[in-house]
Amino acid sequence: MRTTMLRHPWIASVRGEMGMAHLGPNWMRLSEAMLGVFTTAGFPRDEADWAVATLIAYVTGTATSEAAWLTALARSGRSEQEWVDELWPAAEQAAQAYPRLREGYAEQRGKDPRTSREEGFQYGLDRVLDGLETRLK
Repeated sequence: MRTTMLRHPWIASVRGEMGMAHLGPNWMRLSEAMLGVFTTAGFPRDEADWAVATLIAYVTGTATSEAAWLTALARSGRSEQEWVDELWPAAEQAAQAYPRLREGYAEQRGKDPRTSREEGFQYGLDRVLDGLETRLK
């Protein structure tokens, strides 16, 4: 889902307008497969539905934010690295009075922004899945 939304960022802008699209064959196939994964893992049927919805909410929310960012980048004509490099001085100035933010920004400076986005997404995904896993113990 995330890959598709990042490849086609316009999806994020129309996602709320989809109405009954969740009843289409592609979404039904995806939902059935995901429910199968969660019930096989041990979730009761009703909780499997909630677990799938939680996972989809995380992926959709993160991908929507990323798609907006990538759309702004595309409109700017700059690469992600160029844009981030240009923003650093303002970000560091804004963070001067906030030591934790200042430290975090310093740690991020010079890192590849795409890699940082990927790592951030994976961290969140792992934590959501870790949380869901606690329901099985």
